[in-house]
Amino acid sequence: MPSKKQSSLDTDFNPFDPLAVENVGVTLAVELLEQPLVQMPPQTPFRGAGIYALYYRGAHPAYADLIAYDAGRAKYPVYIGKAAGESAKQGFNPKSSSKQKLFDRIDQHAKSIDSVQNLSIEDFSCRYLVLNDAYIALAESVMIRVFRPPWNGMSFGSKVVGVHRMGGKPPLWDSLHPGRGGRPQGSTERATVAADLIAKRVAELNDQIHDPVLKRMHDRITNFI
Repeated sequence: MPSKKQSSLDTDFNPFDPLAVENVGVTLAVELLEQPLVQMPPQTPFRGAGIYALYYRGAHPAYADLIAYDAGRAKYPVYIGKAAGESAKQGFNPKSSSKQKLFDRIDQHAKSIDSVQNLSIEDFSCRYLVLNDAYIALAESVMIRVFRPPWNGMSFGSKVVGVHRMGGKPPLWDSLHPGRGGRPQGSTERATVAADLIAKRVAELNDQIHDPVLKRMHDRITNFI
């Protein structure tokens, strides 16, 4: 009969794999959170593609719960997005983008915010991380899953404007924040739906995570907050 010492040596264990998707995702998310917080848009244009997070600290009542939850840390974003390189649809490229993909995307968002009636661009800041295209989608999806940013899924980042957009259903974001050009007129009803969605997303930050891998990732990332 084997001794207790021998039995412990035979116990299965999982060695740390730095290249596992879980660990790469956590590394990317933490690296973004450790980037300096800057005003929108960044003052100096820069090259490269990557991911970014937008933060709000204003007085709009729809975001009171999010701002209270964040408690001045600028870690819980209102929106998370990405800007892929010019070769993203043409296969893998080991080089980073030589164009201002990430800067231009953040600048576009700043212009959208600045055009509406009930938000001020001075109340926004951002973090961004330049990445190779191979990591961009993973980093974005991990950050969205952990932080549940309320503007994701509200058509804030939609690039479609003009006659086709004007004839469609009013986006939730534009109903809550009217004034952006090329979008259909919103409604009070849609604005209420948008505000309710923001409250729901903030409440979800307290939800229990049952999947063990997702919980480990969540806990490791939020430990840096």
